[in-house]
Amino acid sequence: MLSKLLSLTLVAASLTAVPANPAYQVLVFSKTAGFRHDAIPAGIQAIRDLGAANNFTVTATEDAGAFTNLSGYEAVVFLNTTGDVLNDTQQAAFQQYVDGGGGYVGVHAAADTEYDWPYYGRLAGAYFKSHPAIQQATVRTEDRAHPATAHLGPAWTRTDEWYNYRVGPRTSVRVLQSLDETTYSGGDMGDHPITWCHPQGQGRAFYTGLGHTIESYADPAFRGVLLGGIRYAAGTAKADCRPETGYTPIYNGSTSGWSQAGPGGFANADATLTSQGGMGLLWYSARELGSYSLKVDWKVTGDSNSGVFVGFPASGDPQSAVDNGYEVQIDATDTADRTTGSIYGFKAADQAARDAALNPPGSWNTYELLVEGERLRVHLNGALINDFTNTDPRRSLRQGHVGIQNHGAADQVAFRNVRVKELGGGGVTAEGESYTSSSGIQIADHPPASGGKTLGYVDNGDWAGYAHVTTAGATRFSARVSSGGVGGAIQIRSGSATGTLLGTVTVPVTGGWENFQTVTTTLTGSATGPLFLVFTGGSGNLYDIDTITLDGGGPAPLLSDKVHVFYYPWYGSPQVNGGWRHWQQGGRTPPGDIGADFYPALGAYDSGDFAGTVAQHMKWIRQSAAGVLVLSWWGRGSYEDGLARGILDAAAREGLKVAWHLEPYAGRTAASTVEDVRYLNQTYGAHPAFSDAFYVFESLRITDWSALGQVNQDNVILAQTTDTSKIAHFNGMYTYDAIAGATAPGWQQAADYARQHGLVWAPSVGPGYLDDRAVPGNTTPTLARDNGATYDKEWANALQTRPTWVSITSFNEWHEGSVIEPAVPRAGYQSFEGAYGRTGAAAQTAYLDRTAYWVGRFAETR
Repeated sequence: MLSKLLSLTLVAASLTAVPANPAYQVLVFSKTAGFRHDAIPAGIQAIRDLGAANNFTVTATEDAGAFTNLSGYEAVVFLNTTGDVLNDTQQAAFQQYVDGGGGYVGVHAAADTEYDWPYYGRLAGAYFKSHPAIQQATVRTEDRAHPATAHLGPAWTRTDEWYNYRVGPRTSVRVLQSLDETTYSGGDMGDHPITWCHPQGQGRAFYTGLGHTIESYADPAFRGVLLGGIRYAAGTAKADCRPETGYTPIYNGSTSGWSQAGPGGFANADATLTSQGGMGLLWYSARELGSYSLKVDWKVTGDSNSGVFVGFPASGDPQSAVDNGYEVQIDATDTADRTTGSIYGFKAADQAARDAALNPPGSWNTYELLVEGERLRVHLNGALINDFTNTDPRRSLRQGHVGIQNHGAADQVAFRNVRVKELGGGGVTAEGESYTSSSGIQIADHPPASGGKTLGYVDNGDWAGYAHVTTAGATRFSARVSSGGVGGAIQIRSGSATGTLLGTVTVPVTGGWENFQTVTTTLTGSATGPLFLVFTGGSGNLYDIDTITLDGGGPAPLLSDKVHVFYYPWYGSPQVNGGWRHWQQGGRTPPGDIGADFYPALGAYDSGDFAGTVAQHMKWIRQSAAGVLVLSWWGRGSYEDGLARGILDAAAREGLKVAWHLEPYAGRTAASTVEDVRYLNQTYGAHPAFSDAFYVFESLRITDWSALGQVNQDNVILAQTTDTSKIAHFNGMYTYDAIAGATAPGWQQAADYARQHGLVWAPSVGPGYLDDRAVPGNTTPTLARDNGATYDKEWANALQTRPTWVSITSFNEWHEGSVIEPAVPRAGYQSFEGAYGRTGAAAQTAYLDRTAYWVGRFAETR
């Protein structure tokens, strides 16, 4: 009890040490149209107390009329609101307020509010679904730099009512705290964020699911969460609230893999490194990094001096990092090229941007150092403050170590949560068990292994594929292996289990399944596809694989939200749908005989097979690096509408977004299209995969689109045309026609017009067009693929126009033969054999990989 009281005293003391800000106003809104929490009065009083101690004044109201005059408030707190609490006018005013620079704070039941207003769902981050009984649980602090959570330890045990949410928000927000569902009963989310933040327009949003009980508002630790959330939302405290996924901690309490060079060092306590003495350098000696994003949370005391070093060679002498790398400085006062955010001695930070983003000494800040080739960009609390390019070969940033400086005895600097995300080009390490496709193998538990698991139960002829690891540029392969069996060999292949062989490495018997060794081989040949490993040897279990490393290769290309691929969920089979849909087009008799000139690698599948077909589709789309799929949608209640949520869920799991292809269903009008846009926003708008981009197919069928004025301010609505006289009330243009892409008629004029008028230009490219089997006797022109040359030509035509987006026709419109989805050779059908020089299984994914290549080219032009 004494220790608990002491910790609460320390928390309370920390709340009085917040740096002073100019006085400001906060509105606390607690209107309820559903369940009313008895903690509301305690919550209002707690926020008043925080305001009195931290220079902000609180106005508490349940009058929604206040929302038409919010200009005097820096933040609005939704304190346990429930139900529909704002009318249309008030909603519009609040949206304008937040997007224009205001702040939103949601507490607990704020997620049980405004279910029919999609904007609010995105603002709050998630909607309430259910809750178990009030009970004790452990809250894990994921971000200990944010002003709302910096005062907390890694774990916090408390009693509250724990919400489950309809959809987990992680891909759309920066998660600050999450629930450990193993510590209480009734959690059903698995990954269970409970407190988060995110930028919203020019404003800021913060939400915590804590705060059901009256007792919460007397808890100094919870009051600290409220205070930090309010200060962030009001803009008086800064934080990096961009969504964060894919990072690996290299320091979060353990200094394993780190080495100290030079005098002094760092004290390691409470998952925090605090500098002592100097001048020295704590550097990550476990391995070098190439292309990466490095994030570091840091705090200085007074005018202390430190820095983060990148791009230096291994050395026990800290001067080597100074002479051969670059330091991103941490120092409150010095010359411009030697203060916080500068590339020390080489380039000053953007002073205005730096000062606007910087928290003062005594507060935590977050750096992101983005290293790509010889370019180094510095983000401070989410804001870009420096952009530097190295020209000195001696200081090349393409490969090197990272480290943090202990400058001297008078300098006190602390660091937390050092994490890295590798971006490709400098090699990648992956868990053996992280395969995305396989044959024969299983995951095995091994306590000595990384993550406690391995790829295991390996027999001769088994294989594993890694869609998230590309072999492009790979020069060396290594694996951490164990064998208590007979050993064997690993074949390293590209594209498929029978794809290009890049190398083979022997796996010896290691003396036991828990005894790991590293085996390495050089790779030869040229490849661009995803990594596949094929396992060979004698009879019985051969070996287990802990981790794999490709030097020179890397993660699959980063997803581009500027590349959209048309996706068709209209297929059905007897096994799932109860009958065939679409495959029988042209009088065909599936599954062997289908209405398409190519045959899918997945067979005549069902678009409602979410766990199998759709999950694989999303992995393939991710492999292509297209970040958005455009869902063919045939109206409310249609077959495709019924599958939309399952597709959104599958897309979210792969980090994809879903836009909408509004098809010309019977009776479609401009007015019904407006209602369709509203329906899709209301039904799916809060989903993390939802995109508010709408492609209107055959828009020229309707001549008067003036009704779109009701929805074109909050959505991006594209017309299918290059005729700029036919796009009034639209937000842009696309073309769809894969045949037209070969000649690009009117594309440049449409692109120029779009740029001049602030519109979206999204030309459509495709690999070819052939619909003979789906429409026998059809006289529509066809377009041969020419082993990939057609696709390349169309992409080149599109990029020449400097588009806003590029749309791809299509992922899986099998009837028209425009697919990039993998196809297999089959008698009576065409195949991708020979595409880009590929044969066999490697040819099946040729157009996915080529898409990733062009996505990269597109990114380079932007």
